[in-house]
Amino acid sequence: MNKTTIRFQQVGDAERFCEILNNDNFIYFSIRPSIEEERKYLSQNLKSRKKNFEYNYTIIYDKKIAGAIGIKINQHSTHIGEIGYFIDENFWNKGIASNAVKLIEKIGFNELNLERIEIVMMPENKGSIRVAEKCNYKREGLLAGRIYNNGKYHDAYMYAKLKNEYSQAGIN
Repeated sequence: MNKTTIRFQQVGDAERFCEILNNDNFIYFSIRPSIEEERKYLSQNLKSRKKNFEYNYTIIYDKKIAGAIGIKINQHSTHIGEIGYFIDENFWNKGIASNAVKLIEKIGFNELNLERIEIVMMPENKGSIRVAEKCNYKREGLLAGRIYNNGKYHDAYMYAKLKNEYSQAGIN
């Protein structure tokens, strides 16, 4: 039985998200928000959805908050969305991120009418590479200086899936 679900983020998630994001082992996402900053960010989610900017969800695993996932809509090419996510270290290697990606891509393709969904990660992020490949995203290339993390620009892999590839898989 799949214990992974997603729901829209709530301001009350701020403390748990800060706990996850401020973990010293969490190295591929350099944002280290205070609880006040996170509450402010979360309070903007409805406005971001209404503007078709981003759609953010809390990942629930076995009734506990395990992380977050979202789709940011490319504002110049609104048929493209980029998935981003983070998972609490205590929930790594349980297939939670892969399950959450499958849930949010269904929303992206079926409800948001995206034609393309991308996942971008640093080449050192082996966990995210596994997630993308497990979810049948194709590596399209290496983007020089694409990610700014911990004060430096890093190269990144670009993975993507097209709506027709999703539809052909019979998942929708």
